[in-house]
Amino acid sequence: MKIYRTIEEIDFNSNTVLTIGTFDGLHLGHKQILTELKQESENAGARSFVITFDPHPRTIVGSGDIKLLNTLEEKLQRFEEAGVENVLIFNFNREFSQIDYDTFIKSLIVDKIGVTKIIIGYDHKFGKNRAGNKFRLIELGKHYNFDVSVVDVVEKDGIVISSTTIRNLIDNGDVETAKNILGYDYEISGNVIDGIKRGRKIGFRTANIEVDYDKKLVPKIGVYVVKCIIDSNIYYGLMNIGTRPTFEDSNEIKIEVHLFDFNNDIYSEKIKIHFLKRLRDEIKFASKEELIEQIKKDKEEANKFLANLVN
Repeated sequence: MKIYRTIEEIDFNSNTVLTIGTFDGLHLGHKQILTELKQESENAGARSFVITFDPHPRTIVGSGDIKLLNTLEEKLQRFEEAGVENVLIFNFNREFSQIDYDTFIKSLIVDKIGVTKIIIGYDHKFGKNRAGNKFRLIELGKHYNFDVSVVDVVEKDGIVISSTTIRNLIDNGDVETAKNILGYDYEISGNVIDGIKRGRKIGFRTANIEVDYDKKLVPKIGVYVVKCIIDSNIYYGLMNIGTRPTFEDSNEIKIEVHLFDFNNDIYSEKIKIHFLKRLRDEIKFASKEELIEQIKKDKEEANKFLANLVN
């Protein structure tokens, strides 16, 4: 997969099929668009392009507090896994946000890249104030001589698939339903940082995690079954996201993971965490002993879940 970060790097070729979007989460709806992109370009003997934006437009023109499903690195990885041929990443800033939809299509797409067909999702908006939509794109296509294909809404198990829907699911801790419409485990990455080592004192050593992207959506406070990847090795465990109310009186949310059958020193190591199942809310226990008993129950429930997952 070739990645371009400026439009000047791209040679003009009118025989180009492309799609445009932010593609946060790269969920099953997005994959339908990419599948059509690949098929249409192959049928036409054309090159194909995905055009996306970084940072996410809503971090610039919205309230700025949106939490994202993918980092750029994760999104590019998903593109490559989907068989995308070429990706152009537009730097989305205030100046770029002021380009109207007609200028965007004519000056950047038609004149600079070249296009024979554009494929978009049914709810795609583009240009200044998101004034461009599928109807206006179809009109532009007639004027500038390119075809437009609109991919209809995609549903699974009665759920309309969208990045907003998935954000809401993860925000509520429903990582299993989120996986079902993402098509993969929701994940976060970060570094293992030094903590106060309370876990080892109660017999459950934990690694404290610092998420490496401040715009990344972290699931709802609670206890989760997770799969962790450290230096290409896979481990399973329990993750707690919360304020650790049994020991601390603080509103600061911390992330820590207890890996099963694992005693290695991994401070400063990079860790990728896949969320498999939410077990329960975070609880303030009356004593250390009650917490220990609950962790034992959590671990037992997690192992039952993992046994069924493997089988």
